[in-house]
Amino acid sequence: RNSRVIEMDGRIDMTKAEKTKRLDEIRQLVLAFCEEHLSEELAGYALRLCETLGRKQKISITRGSKEIWAASIVYVIARLNFLFDSESEFFLTADTICDYFSTKKSTIGSKATYIENVCNIGLGAEGFCSPKISDSLTLVELPNGLVIPKSMLPEFKFVVEAANDEETKELEEFMAEQQRHKAREIAEKKDRHAEINRKIAKDKKRKKKENNKELGLFDLNL
Repeated sequence: RNSRVIEMDGRIDMTKAEKTKRLDEIRQLVLAFCEEHLSEELAGYALRLCETLGRKQKISITRGSKEIWAASIVYVIARLNFLFDSESEFFLTADTICDYFSTKKSTIGSKATYIENVCNIGLGAEGFCSPKISDSLTLVELPNGLVIPKSMLPEFKFVVEAANDEETKELEEFMAEQQRHKAREIAEKKDRHAEINRKIAKDKKRKKKENNKELGLFDLNL
């Protein structure tokens, strides 16, 4: 092979080595945070997201701060598992993440959204949140057209198989009501999620306004 091909191969090998090294650095940062603030299960989701990012060709994890990447990964997992909800067992705030990694909320919020979009990750994404959350946000349509959350499927199958026609109709009506109740719970979770995002955006806007005001006073003093 000519020297140009050899040179290109060398660059590819170097890029792979850099990516592997950076991925390991990010993984260690994420793991350290999880050991201090989260459960082993949540740490597993975060590490799985690290591996997913490492396989994505569209994302160059060698660019940008490793702390920002690590913080954004934790942010994604926190968002998917409703950890920003004060009622969560492993309640987190964006400030906790930012203070730990010395990053800004606006930066990791944007990067987290970027990661979700590129990796096609949304609420209830299997492998990145608890089965309970995933099943409650995944709807299944039954042969009779009834739509229920996946989490209710085993229970529904069991009771229907043991019932006669009249009981089955009553059960379906009951399950329909349960479905509506579950849908309300899901909607409330999404509303809380949206409210948290609105609060973050509002805080960011307020801080920006305060910073601009301080800069204006600084200019006047000059």
